[in-house]
Formats: sequence, structure tokens, C-alpha cells
Amino acid sequence: MTLDLNRRGWMVGAALVSGAAAWPALAQDGFERPPEAPPAPVPPPLTIEQARLQNGLRIVVLPRPGAPRTAIRLIGEGGWLRDPAGKEGLAEVALSMLAQGAKRDGEEMESADIAYAADLLGLPLRLELTPSTAEIALEALPDQCDDAVNLMADLTQRPQLAFEALEHIRSRAADALVLRRADALLLAPWAARRQFWGRAQPVQTSASLKRLRREDVLAFHRQYWRPERAVLVFAGDLTLQAARGLAEDFMGDWRVPKAAPAGPTPALALATATPAATAAQFVSLPQGQGCRLIVQTPVPRGTPPALRELARTLMHQRLAAKLPWPWESEMESLGGGLCWRMSVTLPAPAVPEQLALLKEQLPLLSAEAVTPEDLAMAQALALGDWQAQLAEAPDEGLAAAIAAGGLDDFLQWPQRTKAVSAPVLQLLMSASWRENRTHLLLLGDAGAPAPAQRAWPGLTLATMRAVIGE
Repeated sequence: MTLDLNRRGWMVGAALVSGAAAWPALAQDGFERPPEAPPAPVPPPLTIEQARLQNGLRIVVLPRPGAPRTAIRLIGEGGWLRDPAGKEGLAEVALSMLAQGAKRDGEEMESADIAYAADLLGLPLRLELTPSTAEIALEALPDQCDDAVNLMADLTQRPQLAFEALEHIRSRAADALVLRRADALLLAPWAARRQFWGRAQPVQTSASLKRLRREDVLAFHRQYWRPERAVLVFAGDLTLQAARGLAEDFMGDWRVPKAAPAGPTPALALATATPAATAAQFVSLPQGQGCRLIVQTPVPRGTPPALRELARTLMHQRLAAKLPWPWESEMESLGGGLCWRMSVTLPAPAVPEQLALLKEQLPLLSAEAVTPEDLAMAQALALGDWQAQLAEAPDEGLAAAIAAGGLDDFLQWPQRTKAVSAPVLQLLMSASWRENRTHLLLLGDAGAPAPAQRAWPGLTLATMRAVIGE
């Protein structure tokens, strides 16, 4: 026989053993339950150190004494919201091309050389694209940080951006589009954004990729990879002085024309993004594996990040209790507007029943009173997620906060979450997920539409072209 005692099991067993003798005494004294545990102590706020080089490059350091590796991330402003109208996909292509070739000391580095240089640091090079940023991420041992920063400087200051690389990346992007159109899970994020934000939301298509020219990539790179529009982030066992020395050595001579070249207007005006009219759509993907169900609702502009996270966490817990499927939830900011999105993958036979339950439960769960216990649970979960991110990927949290302009919120997360009151949280919850504010999108092979339409009246069939433009 095999015993499987996890940590929680050991704790419960220990509590039973240690409390066996004490319980009669508690009962005799008139206690019906043990005294409540004191509130968990609030961790002190994080501290970061910052500096700026003469060329405008900003340096952010999160000291982590004793950390075995240092996470380094170079963040530029060329996110996919910057895609010009008609040339959607340019930001992704331009970022991918950085790893296809560069120069160091006048000698060319091919993609294999770049990959090898990153692998020598211990982990592969990562290129990450967000709505507002393009990022290069590496990790290194303390004595290899100079190699990591040097490689980042090669990719951003001396990229080849060759025509052959454009054709290669374009071909890969086109193949990814074909796969995306056939897979509900891959298609869901783009289709959901297009449904919520409307046609202003940039979505790359085969036609937009074909329009890209090398001149477009060069201009995009010159416009958004500039020292005054970039942030170099360090999270590890090093000082600001050491980080600044690395930046000076490899990026201090980063020079570009004083005035950024005039570029095409982004497809989405960052300051004016507004949700489209409420819709409930079903996009059929024949022979797809399961269905992706997505519901979305707007959140008032200016809602503090801590309040948003507590509302998301609490609603997620409530929904999972009523509809026990592996739900995912997020709040996304695009151009200042906020979208609250929840999604789940379902087998086709379960779709009608879950749609009916969802339509019934969404307004009830959001209108349910927020008790002190609800608030405490949401605060504990939010704090736990924050602490886990600091332990596992602090540079990711810093990068997300810098991109959103919420660095102070990230650094003072325990204090900000603790300051949220139950009435304020209740106000945000009750204002969300009303029938006239809820978007629904169903993607996949759900069979005949009639059962789903009976479960969610107003659900209409939509074509792929209507949702993502092709």
C-alpha cells in the first residue's frame, strides 16, 4: 500500500493529533469553535532603483539579494497596437526579425549564432509582444550579465532586418494564421478582441502580411526602438551602479535621429479605445476540437488595478463554484479602455446547458453581496499571486506594470489590495455582467446552432470574415 500525504494532509493530521486532547477543554469552557486566526501581516512595499542614461535609456533594477540568476528585459514601445491600418502584423514581424540576424564588431551574426549566444547564458532568447510593448528577455548568471546586455544591444542597435528574413518570418506568420483559423483556442483571443473593440482592433490577415515591405520594417524599427522610448529592466542580485555600468558599456552610444521618423497612424488610437456594441456570436469551426466559450464586459476607465484584480478573483471563484469547469479570467487594457474577459473550453454536448446556466448565473453572481469573508479571500488570493510572481518571474511583473504605467501599484500591491473596501468592490461587481453589457462569443464545432440559440436568445451565426476580417 502506498501512502500519499501532501503538505495539507500532514497539517490536517497534525492539527487532529495536537487538538485531540485540547478539544474537550475548549468545549467545557463554552467554546464552539477555535478563535479566529489573526490577520496575515502585510509585506513591506518593494523598492526599486532607477536611473537614466544621457541618451534617454531608462534603467530599472529590482534588487534580489542571493538570487542565483538575473532576469534582464529590454522593453520598447512597438507593440501590436502600433500596427498601421492595412499592415496589421508589422509589429510581430519586426520583432521576430531581430533574432534573424545582427552585427557585432562589423561581423554578421546569423540566427543560429544568436540562438547559440543566448543558449550559452542558460536559457533561450525570448521575444514577447504585448499590445503596447515589444520585449527581449534573457536570464544570466551574475558573471554573464555583460554578455546578455551585449546581445540585446546587437539585436536592437545593429539588426540586419534583411529581405530574406522578412520572407521567412512572413511565411511563418501566414502558416500560423492558417492554424489559428482552424483552432478555437488559438483563434479565441483575437476574435474576442475584435468582437469587443470592433474594427479598430488590429488583426493581421493574409492580405495585410502580403503588404509588408522591408522599408516598413526599417521605419517601424527606427520609430519604436529608440533609447528614450526603451526601458532596461534587471531583477537579480546586482546594484543599480552595476546595472548602470552595463547599460553605459553596451548601450551608452545608442544614438538615433533626434526626431522620430514620421510613421503611419496606428490602427487603434491608444487614448480613445471604446467597446463595440454588445453582441452574441457563434463562429462554427467544423471538425474543431471542442468549443471555446467567451464572455466579456466593459470596466469603467480609471478603475484601480487592485480593485480590478479583486473583482476578477472573486467573480472567478463564484463562477467556478456554480459552473465547475476550468474557467480562465483576465482584465485587459487597450488604449485606456478595460475589458473583463472569462473563457472556458467545453465539449460540444455540454454547450447548451452551460450557456443556459451562464445566462442565469452571471447577473446573480455579480450582484451577490460582498461579505468581509469574500473580501479577505480575494485579498489573500491576489497577494498570493503577487508573491508567486515575484518568486518565479519578477521581470514579467515589472514589465507588465511598466507597460501599463502602473509601476507604483505593482510595488505597493499588498497595501493597495488591503485598502479596497467591500462596498467599493460590491459597486464594481454589481455594475458588471448585466445583460446589456455582456458580450458572448462561441467558437468551435458545437453542432446545430438551434440548441445554443435557445439557451442564449439573441445568439447569431457569424462568419470568420465578419469576426476577424477574412
